[in-house]
Amino acid sequence: MGGVRIALTVIALALACGPSAPAQGMRSGVGRQPPRLMGEFKPVVGTGAQYLMTSQNGDTHFSYVIVGKEDVGASTGYWLEVRTQGGEIPGEMVMKQLMVMSGEKPEIKRMIVQPPGRPPTEFPLQMMPGLTQQGVESGDTSPGVKLGSETITVPAGTFECDHYRKQETRGAVDIWISSRVSPYGTVKMSRGELSLVLEKVLTNEVSHIHGEPRPMNFPMQHPEP
Repeated sequence: MGGVRIALTVIALALACGPSAPAQGMRSGVGRQPPRLMGEFKPVVGTGAQYLMTSQNGDTHFSYVIVGKEDVGASTGYWLEVRTQGGEIPGEMVMKQLMVMSGEKPEIKRMIVQPPGRPPTEFPLQMMPGLTQQGVESGDTSPGVKLGSETITVPAGTFECDHYRKQETRGAVDIWISSRVSPYGTVKMSRGELSLVLEKVLTNEVSHIHGEPRPMNFPMQHPEP
């Protein structure tokens, strides 16, 4: 896959899972786009969650991990790493975002992407207006209406959860959330033929980004013949 196509793929991935992306809850047909988790962002460095998403297009594995923190002005930012395996690109895609709380919602300040077999690249946020111009107000990350409390069992174990339901443009999304899971608390999500389940609670995690990130440098338009 060429560099331009990879870059466009990771930009689409970033827009899909950034905090200001459209709140569609769960997606299908893209293969590499992680589902947008809903719930309160509670980062703990070194912890995370690994998920299996099953759809009519096959299985994809996603991990959401807090791999570090740093000060951004007077605020503390947390590095959220989203790792993806499955879909049309073999290997692990890694996207690392510096998230800073703005009011009650996180806002992306930096983004580094490492496609499989390639060096890491830092992407200018100006290329992704959905992450900056719309701001944190454009994405509703609330899980919806609480239906009650339930004990559910997933591959990662048994969890006592709060069960929520949220009406989205593609249908109702059911979400089960536990305080034992970081960073968003999601244990299970389902909508129609799509399901997301917690495979493993991650601890003692470090970044999967290898090498020094380089600035993004590729032509956004095809050169003239």
